[in-house]
Amino acid sequence: MRCWRFKMKRKFVPYLEGSLSPGGAKRLEKHMLDCESCRAMLARLRAGHAFAQQLPHLGLEAARRGPEFEAMMHDLGEMATPRRAWIRVWENWLYASATPRVVQGLLALVLALLALVVVSNRRILFGERQSIAALSNALDLSGFHSLSILDLSTNTRPHIATEGYVRDVRVDEEEGTLHFKLVEIPHGSGPFVVCEIMNPTGMSLPREGSRVRVYGVARYDGQPGREWHEVNPVLNIAVLKQ
Repeated sequence: MRCWRFKMKRKFVPYLEGSLSPGGAKRLEKHMLDCESCRAMLARLRAGHAFAQQLPHLGLEAARRGPEFEAMMHDLGEMATPRRAWIRVWENWLYASATPRVVQGLLALVLALLALVVVSNRRILFGERQSIAALSNALDLSGFHSLSILDLSTNTRPHIATEGYVRDVRVDEEEGTLHFKLVEIPHGSGPFVVCEIMNPTGMSLPREGSRVRVYGVARYDGQPGREWHEVNPVLNIAVLKQ
């Protein structure tokens, strides 16, 4: 794993040359006990340093350079200065951030942002259910087209009201919805319509066998194995007979 302790890495060369203070050397050695990346880098530097020690030293005459070379190096230094400054700022920021307190603070910030996103998405995802619950409390029932369960096959209006007996009440735990069948005959196998309540807590739930009048949106489920008419979502229920 890469190590971001850049200030520690800058001490490698003084450490190899023996110019690092005893305290600094002790801290560097302690760091390398737990950092495999720095141990590998120091091993490579040690090998390069040993090779450089074997090279012959150049005298002052050999170190002299022409004016063209000096001018080129001066221009390169001016070009590199802004970049080095930014690199130094970046390194200092990373080093300052590599502390347990800063990491804990960043983690708390991420968790807070995540909670905010979840709450926002929950409002978006369940906003329809909340709107439906509010709508059912102040619903104008006069705008719903009344028809029998048998007439649903020829219905073309979106908002309908139909009557029947409640059967097969079940709760979908995953979706948080309640489903039941509405039939013409209490114990028969005749025509039926499937009703779905999207917010069971905001509505009086029907009892098995009771006769009710259901107000809602007419739909048709054409999936294989279903192919039935639905009132989905149910916006209001009026109990006619318990």
